Amino acid sequence: MTHILIINGSSRKEGNCQILAGQASAGAALVKDTEIRQFTFAGKAFAGCRAECSAYCMKNGDCSIKDGLQELWEDFIWADGIVWVVPVYHVGVPGQVKCAMDRLCNMQYSYFQGKYPRWNKAWGSIVQGSSRWGGQEYTIQWLIESALLMKCIPLAADAPGSYFGVAGYAPTWEKDSIRGDTAAMELSVNMGRRTAELARIIQAGLGCLGDELEQRYFPAKCMEARRKTELEISDSWQTNHQKGVSE
Repeated sequence: MTHILIINGSSRKEGNCQILAGQASAGAALVKDTEIRQFTFAGKAFAGCRAECSAYCMKNGDCSIKDGLQELWEDFIWADGIVWVVPVYHVGVPGQVKCAMDRLCNMQYSYFQGKYPRWNKAWGSIVQGSSRWGGQEYTIQWLIESALLMKCIPLAADAPGSYFGVAGYAPTWEKDSIRGDTAAMELSVNMGRRTAELARIIQAGLGCLGDELEQRYFPAKCMEARRKTELEISDSWQTNHQKGVSE
């Protein structure tokens, strides 16, 4: 079974992002043996990283701030493919999405002391803004860069409609104005399907090469091994890790 997570990064309930998330879910459902979850930021709090509690991350593989991040982290681990659906705020993703991504990265980076899993999740990006040229591609670019940093595999929907991701245009703040952008509606279905297809391809490849690949390609094994390993809770690992990278 392939697990696809659709993440709605909007703080509004039942708005334009939720409509596009529904389209992506419908696309993913077209792929055989696919299970779909939706996660929404609406109604949840996401504080910013305090950068003062790395010892907690190193020891527990969790964030000391208890809010919506814990549920997102569980869904992230579960997923084989992710489709992000976000609105454009100030030339980028909403603040709560940035806060969540900061903490997700910092938490696992500290827990695995730099050698965190190669998640290899298929990663699609759907963005909508209130202007046709309202920062959608900047926001998609940020999501793609985040995918690379998280050791995931970004993809686009099919060209010519999608170069890097899906860029939608919701001309008003009405909660269903995105429906007027029929191209974005159709491409969101395509993005959901492409993400599920690529996730299945990655799963099949990992299954075929399981005996040849190092443990970091198998996150579940990494998590289990880390839980059984007592590491020094000290910031000195960062210096040692940087030395190892440079060598």
